[in-house]
This record gives sequence, C-alpha cells and structure tokens, in this order.
Amino acid sequence: MSEAVPEFAKDLIGRLPRTFGPALKDQFQQWDLLFPAEQRSLRAQLHWLDELPRDRFQTLFAPIIAIEGKMELPDWQPGTVGLSVHDSGLLARSPLYPKWRVEVEKVFTEVDDAVEKSGVLPRPPRFLLCVLPAGVPLTSQPLWPELAKHGAWTKLDVPFGQMLPPLAEALAERKPIAGLEPIESTWVLECETKLSPLAETSTATVLSWAVLAGARREFSSKLNSIRRDLHSVDETNEELRRIDMRKLLSEPVASEPRVREFVRTLLLSGNGSLIFDNSFIQWGSNEALRRVQPQVMLSCFGIRQKIKPFSGSVLFEDQKRSNPTPDQDDPAGSLVDALMLSEYVYLGSERVTPYREHTLTLMAAADLNRVLMLGPKSMPAVPVSFNAAQLTAFTLDWLRSAR
Repeated sequence: MSEAVPEFAKDLIGRLPRTFGPALKDQFQQWDLLFPAEQRSLRAQLHWLDELPRDRFQTLFAPIIAIEGKMELPDWQPGTVGLSVHDSGLLARSPLYPKWRVEVEKVFTEVDDAVEKSGVLPRPPRFLLCVLPAGVPLTSQPLWPELAKHGAWTKLDVPFGQMLPPLAEALAERKPIAGLEPIESTWVLECETKLSPLAETSTATVLSWAVLAGARREFSSKLNSIRRDLHSVDETNEELRRIDMRKLLSEPVASEPRVREFVRTLLLSGNGSLIFDNSFIQWGSNEALRRVQPQVMLSCFGIRQKIKPFSGSVLFEDQKRSNPTPDQDDPAGSLVDALMLSEYVYLGSERVTPYREHTLTLMAAADLNRVLMLGPKSMPAVPVSFNAAQLTAFTLDWLRSAR
C-alpha cells in the first residue's frame, strides 16, 4: 500500500462490505497511477466514512451486507486485489445483483453528497468543447436539437475550424490555477493530429487516434487470440496489463505513467474505442471527465471509414488489414456517429459533480460559422456573435472567474 494512502484505510477495509474490498485494495495498490482528482476524492470519501459514528456506519452498509449474505460470492482471500473477469461474471450473474447495485448506488450517493457539502474538493470553472469534423453534410439534419433547447446558438465570423487552432493553443498555454496539477489542466482527444503539437509546447495531454495506431494494432492482435472462455479472457487481459506501453506510445504520453495506464485501460475497456475512431473520442473523453476531471476538455471527432463486411464490425481488427477492399470515407455516417457521441460526452460531463453547474460547453462543427453554447445560470451574457479573438477571450475569462 502506498505511503500516500491514509493509515486508517486498512482498518476501514475490514469494516466495509466484502464486495468493496478487492476493488478498494486495487486502487490502493495503484495509488500512484490514480489521477489527482481520483486521489482527492477517495481520500475525502474515506475520511468521511472513518469519522462516521459506528452505529451510523453500520446502518449505512447494512442493506448491502444483508444482500451479500444471500449471494454466492467468489472465494476471495484476505489479500485479494481487484476483480477478475471470472469474479465479475459471478457477481453480475447473481439473481440479487440488481438489488446489490441499487444499494451500492445509494451508499455512494450519500457519501458523495456529504463530501460535496463539506467543500473540501476544488470546484473551479471548467470548459468542454465538442467538434464535428470538416466534410460532414451539416444540412442533412438538425444539430443537437435537444441540447439546443437548453442553450443558445452564437454566430461566428468564420467557420469554427479556423478558430480552433488558436483557441486550443491559448487554452493549452494559459496560466494554471491554484489547487490543480498540470496534468489536470487541459486534455485533448482527436482523431487526427492537428492539435497533437500542443503536447510538445504546453502541459496539455493529447491523445490522438492516429498516433495510437501502433498500440491499437498490438492490442487488437492480442485480443483476437482469446478463446471462448473466461479463463482465456483473464489470461489475455493480464498479458496486456503487463505489456510495456512505453514501446507502443510516442512521447510525451510514453513518459507519463498515469497517462500510459489511462491509454491501456481505455483500449482494454471496450465500447468500440479500439476499433472506431469516434468511439475512441467519446469513450476516452468520458473516461477523462470521470477520472482526470481536467479543467479544459477538447473532444475532436473525425471522418470514419465505411464499415467493410466481416472486418472491423465483427473482429478486434483493423479493417485495412483484414479486408483488401479500398477504404472509403463515410461523411454521412460520421455525422450520425459524431452527433450522437458528442452529445454523450456532454451528458457524461453533467453526471460528474465537478462539471455540473461549473462548465461552459461549446458544441461546434468545423465547417459551421456558429456554435451552440451551454452553461450554468451564473455564466455571463453571451454576445450575439464572436470573432476568433473574442471567443478566446470569453473562454479564458470564464476559466479565470471565481465560482
């Protein structure tokens, strides 16, 4: 257990429900690979639970412990760290699993609400940007009609794609605020490599689908070797967890252990992030919002290839290698994907407490000369139009404001 983990944690694990132990021990074992926001949140939760009166503690967890007593749980030993695919499957297949989930969610809601009310965690203003790629048929359907009911469209003097590079540069190079570490400042996920140079000139963390091609191929190859049994899944996952990511990643991602492990987990977690570029952007963005909680998050979607029969849609495989048919761009399909997935990114941010009522959000399209702006009631009045300099100044002023 890392020295940074509170001393009382060992005793606390023994008092918690059995199903909490392996996952919590896994977080303690990998403490140095957790992001600052994760560490702060976990410390705050543990402190709140540790200070809870014993009778209140027992009342809080009694429903979960009662359900566990009726479940056929895996035979975890005292030192068990983490859950295997096999163990997770046993838990999920239990008839009592839905009731267990409900009670677990109740507990976490109560703990998180108490921690939030305590005010011990920083809540600076934040910025989220989702960008549709150039070349999609924007006139074919309305853009984010449901989100537009809660925001306002603002005119731009040029298409947003021309504003993006200087805006991203200004955001990445802004002065960090007190209370946040550099790794929490700015995260960029993109399909191409247009913004990747920011990682060399600033503290921004940039993950590019294109740059990660080598890592994706390696993971796809390993995952295609899985036999149809859970033991094989566990073996392959364990092999991929041990693989040296530094050999598969470019600098500066390769040199930052927390980001390296973020990429590993992202590629192993499914949800299409290993196969489809826009799924990578959506899932990676939502995981960064949940785990890293950067003050600035830029999610840049791309043009995907048309799905080839019996290739990437059914295998963990790069369809360029598995099917000799020439690649074809799919602008129409990319628009459908990017609209839906970018909305998922926004909705995901709304489920993360630090972003709720603290975030200025821009939903944009590279070829469109207007943007959809969403924000809390405390957001300043939005001008009817922006040029590039005005949009950058408005965003930076928001990030510097005290909320």
